[in-house]
Amino acid sequence: MIRMTEEQRMEFLRSTSLDIALMRTRFDEIDEQKIYEKGQRLGKKIGECIGERIGRQQGERIGERIGEHKGEARQRMMLQQVLSIRIPMGEEEAELLQQLNGDELLLLSERYEIIKTPDDLAEQVHQIVNQRTHR
Repeated sequence: MIRMTEEQRMEFLRSTSLDIALMRTRFDEIDEQKIYEKGQRLGKKIGECIGERIGRQQGERIGERIGEHKGEARQRMMLQQVLSIRIPMGEEEAELLQQLNGDELLLLSERYEIIKTPDDLAEQVHQIVNQRTHR
């Protein structure tokens, strides 16, 4: 380097500076790629956790609805059997009971003593359904 001319030294320094800058750029690119990949892995794990939690919550809600539905069906069937002791239960009467949800079926069962004919059943179901629509 001592024997180099001033111009040669400047060219050497420029070339060395350029090589260092290229190396820094390449290391920065490698770091960015590693950060990007790490971010992707982290994002994927977070997404999986969130998805799992949402899926579990939705599954629980669906399970509750199915349980409620099965409970209502069982409640409806039992009420129909009890009412059949008092009045003839045909398709029309069964369809009336289908209009009611679980709470309404319970309310109808509390009115059991009032129901002595199919018309009484129709009247009680009508009143309960009207209460629902006025709430």
